[in-house]
Amino acid sequence: MVDDADDELPDDLYEKVTELSEQGNVLLEGGDPHGAIKAWRAALELLPEPQTKWEAAMWLYASIGDAQRQANEKAAALQSFQTALACGDGYANPFVLLGFGTCLYDLGRRDESTDPLLRTYMLEGGEIFQDIDPVYLDHLRSKKLID
Repeated sequence: MVDDADDELPDDLYEKVTELSEQGNVLLEGGDPHGAIKAWRAALELLPEPQTKWEAAMWLYASIGDAQRQANEKAAALQSFQTALACGDGYANPFVLLGFGTCLYDLGRRDESTDPLLRTYMLEGGEIFQDIDPVYLDHLRSKKLID
């Protein structure tokens, strides 16, 4: 059992989680989002409860959400990003906020997407939006929130 005062995973557990996380990254880069999700879920199962306490859970859930978006499973991706938001500092992580905001937007929940997209922009500027569809920045521009 892990003491609540502990902020870091034990080294052996961290290594196993990192190995599975890297496997997921390789699978996703190789075009296998479902295989990547399976690897990341296996890593999540290794985390002591409550999982949301661990920074690793934030990255794993965000990675799952990203893979689900790539697999066009937007509702599932939204749920994964919502869980990532509840993990550690997920509420202030630009990648998590961007994933959450883009999922909301893509699901037609445009008004709800404004806040996380704007917070992403405020934390990282336009650079984080460079490799994605410009529709998200255009949404913020249309609301006159950015230039």
